[in-house]
Amino acid sequence: MTMAGPRANIVHSPDFESGAIPAAQDAEEDENESFVERFRKKRSLMQQEQHYELLRSIPPTSNIVERVFSVTRTTFGHERNSLQPITLEQILFLRQNESYWDVSTVGSLRS
Repeated sequence: MTMAGPRANIVHSPDFESGAIPAAQDAEEDENESFVERFRKKRSLMQQEQHYELLRSIPPTSNIVERVFSVTRTTFGHERNSLQPITLEQILFLRQNESYWDVSTVGSLRS
């Protein structure tokens, strides 16, 4: 029968108690730190951050992807929900690659 600690018989939630004790001890240690120690800790954490230079500019590949999504939204509107996936894929391919077909190609398919 344990009388003290997170697994004592009197403790209602032992798992919570196991996590709460270390958190409370860390808070007490933070209060005992001097201003200089807190500054050094904060400074070391700031130095560990990574900086990504490309966040300042939008890569050109995302513009192409956004254009494809825009064409898809206009092609696959609310009224065309019954399209088969392969049909939608073919339509989107032909809309993006207009050099592969023209009016004569469509006319030859009808005859």
